[in-house]
Amino acid sequence: YKAMNASATWNPACANPGGCELESCKNTLACRTERPNTLELFVMSQCPFGVKALNAMDEVLKNFTTAIDFEVHYIANGTAATGFNALHGQPEVDENIRQLCAAKHFGKNRKYMEYILCRNKDIRSTDWEQCAKGGMDASVIRRCVDSAEGKVLLEQSAKVTNALGIGASPTWIANGKHKFSGLDAETIKRNLCEHNKGLK
Repeated sequence: YKAMNASATWNPACANPGGCELESCKNTLACRTERPNTLELFVMSQCPFGVKALNAMDEVLKNFTTAIDFEVHYIANGTAATGFNALHGQPEVDENIRQLCAAKHFGKNRKYMEYILCRNKDIRSTDWEQCAKGGMDASVIRRCVDSAEGKVLLEQSAKVTNALGIGASPTWIANGKHKFSGLDAETIKRNLCEHNKGLK
């Protein structure tokens, strides 16, 4: 006989009537509310596959423009009070926070995606400020990163990721409920359209 050690994140209590009222169930996939035309991406900012997924979003966002809501969540452990851990070490924790700060302060017209796409050309470079251009201000991002604000943003992001039991970068969720994987724009578009029949 052989035993396979595998994680089990599904909680049968959440599938019972009223189960979603339990604190341990509220943020699970089964208890999430369906949100049409929504796409979430869960990544490690310095993961080569996560980088490819974010790069693919350039084409996807150009195709759907403002028809979809797009959110990026980051894979990490820890809290603002205790500090964070990420698979690729402290540099990844720092970049996760920078990207969240860029999204928070330059979210209009998804300007922050320009920062992310620029960083992805050399994601391990410490010279991140040269990517905060074209209407973005590096000093705004730096203030966010150096203050409690940036740490709270990562704590909130990681809380969503960990509640869903997501550890693979990249992982996608369409409409808040439908998990899928893929790296290319066509796969992303196909899965998004499959769950949003009227979406052009």
